Amino acid sequence: MIFDAHGDILTDIWQEHKKGNKDSFKKRHLDLYNKGGVTHSIFVNWTDPKDKDKNTFDDIFEEAMIEMNDSEIFQICYNHHDMIQSLTKDKIGVILGIEGLKNLKDINHLNELYDLGVRHASLTWNEANKYAHGLDNDTRGLTKKGFELISEMERLGMIIDLAHTNKYTFKDIIEHTTKPVIISHGNTKELCNHRRNYTDKQLKQLKDKNGVIGICAIPPFVGDVPENQNITYMAKHIKHVKDVIGVEHVGLGFDLCYYLNEGVTKNTLDGLETMENAKDIITELKKLDFTDQEIELVTHGNFERVIKEILG
Repeated sequence: MIFDAHGDILTDIWQEHKKGNKDSFKKRHLDLYNKGGVTHSIFVNWTDPKDKDKNTFDDIFEEAMIEMNDSEIFQICYNHHDMIQSLTKDKIGVILGIEGLKNLKDINHLNELYDLGVRHASLTWNEANKYAHGLDNDTRGLTKKGFELISEMERLGMIIDLAHTNKYTFKDIIEHTTKPVIISHGNTKELCNHRRNYTDKQLKQLKDKNGVIGICAIPPFVGDVPENQNITYMAKHIKHVKDVIGVEHVGLGFDLCYYLNEGVTKNTLDGLETMENAKDIITELKKLDFTDQEIELVTHGNFERVIKEILG
């Protein structure tokens, strides 16, 4: 069982449908997910903040749900019970999510998306919007509307994602929430000083919320230099989180989004080129003396814990 906390599949389905390619997940991804042993994932709607078409955000959901409703492949998971049930049915358990809320009209819109099945959201994709400030604007945190939105997400029972937030938004969310939060995809600054990675202080704040960080496979987030951009060094990020805040707070958020780029057929992280290689992270963790029980926590158990507490 492998839980991937971040995949841009909803956006990919929308892009493929625009080209006239139907059943795109079945044709492009299903075999790779099965070979890699990936059983569950958060699939997000990523709408480019620079996209000036105000309909894109809603169009992505509309198109993606055509495939998401294919009961032969997917089970949409509204809670932890659904995750377990998807295993018994040999289906991919999917939590519907949003990467960046720039296009969210208001709290009523959030409630509409919740009714659609959305159970996860990050507030920004680097940009500053009416709810929060991301890494492109490192001067402020949550706005007044952002604080209201966070409160509503907790009331509904949604997973709040700190990915792409700047240090002020990160701090505001940590201090304003009462339940566990996640970083769906991001790595450690101690091993790779990229702006999308997290300091040990931030990791400790995440632990204080009983949250989880999903270590990702984006090469520049894994290693500052090309020789460290490989699955072995990715595993060292997991080891670092374990050493700093405990193995109970680290998981996987692969972010294998190469497929969003025309003509690109694989990720450039050596050893984790496609989802077919997902299970190979287990081999790397064994080399670092992770026990079987610790590996189960990393591959799915820790995110399961958060999901069970937030979604029920």
